[in-house]
Amino acid sequence: MTAAPTEDLNVRKKRKIVWFSGLLFGSLLFLTLASNTLLTLNLPKVRTELGREGALVTTWHGTARLMPRQRIDLSNKAEWSVKKVHVKEGDRVAKGTTLVTYENPAAEQEVLDRQDELAQQRLALAGLQDAYIEAVQNNDEMQVRRSKRELERAQLAIGVQERKLRTMQSETGARERLLAPFDGVVTQVRATAQLPSGSGGPDISVVNSQQGYQFEIDVPDVWGRKLRPEEKLNVQIEHEGAAVAVEGIIIEIRAIATAAETEEASLQEGGRGNPHPLASSHQVVVKVQHPNVQANELVNVELTQTEKTDGGMLITNAALRQEGKNSYVLVIEERLGPLGNTFIVRKAPVRLGGTNGQETLVLQGVYLKDRIVVESSEPLTEGQRVRV
Repeated sequence: MTAAPTEDLNVRKKRKIVWFSGLLFGSLLFLTLASNTLLTLNLPKVRTELGREGALVTTWHGTARLMPRQRIDLSNKAEWSVKKVHVKEGDRVAKGTTLVTYENPAAEQEVLDRQDELAQQRLALAGLQDAYIEAVQNNDEMQVRRSKRELERAQLAIGVQERKLRTMQSETGARERLLAPFDGVVTQVRATAQLPSGSGGPDISVVNSQQGYQFEIDVPDVWGRKLRPEEKLNVQIEHEGAAVAVEGIIIEIRAIATAAETEEASLQEGGRGNPHPLASSHQVVVKVQHPNVQANELVNVELTQTEKTDGGMLITNAALRQEGKNSYVLVIEERLGPLGNTFIVRKAPVRLGGTNGQETLVLQGVYLKDRIVVESSEPLTEGQRVRV
């Protein structure tokens, strides 16, 4: 009779022991996980990226001002007074178009005087002809020869006077008008009516539209050494608020060296001077031909080059770190554990290639699957645990 109650009591005791053991184990597990979580939350936080395959694309931007390849300043060589200006700045003119007309009353009066002198000589010639005819009719041989000589002398004088008058009239006609020497655009007008030619500088400046325009731009040495004369460049010209795509042709490339670089090159040549100094940049002259562009407009130049990775990979520049002259990156290693995975920082020295300012080519030291630290909440050291 007493065995059954005793057995029930033992069962209840065992159940309580199991329940308390489970509760204790669960509490320990909870506390362990909670402490691990709290520890993880206190770890430095990092952001990582993977390297990528692909070519390194480098772009360089530059600006310049468009200038005419041929510009002519025109004025009246005789400095006559301006009578009328027929064009204004920006006008397109054809070859032979009258730009300015001039006047010079003294020169015009001199032409009239020469014409009167010629008329008088012709009247005198008519008198000599009458005298010659009369001598012939009178059979006066001496008078005939004398009249003939005077007649020839008068004819020669008239010929000289006619040539002088034609020359004077031609010069006067040429000085009366200033003509466009070629098809082009009027870029500047300084001529003022009633004032002498050249009072404020050249009367008219004209740009030859057939010769086109050009611009000069300084490019870094790494780019300048790859460019060649006659090479074509695609540029953008800002014209009347819009970007006009124009094809340019390189006509000249000039190396530019700083004073320090020139001195260094001279020392390298043993003080004898180096005919080819080190170049820090190159001045490139490019010509363009387009019917709508004008002088002084802004030119935008973009140069692009592509460098193959050849087994390397590209990483963000923010991931690169420096230690003296050596470069390295921080790589995250994931380690498995019974309470969860941990992430450890490892320093990886790298060998670098080129850069475009945003990305850098890594030739050796890391691999495509490596998780590279780009950003961290605090400075990191090798072997440190982090939160990714």
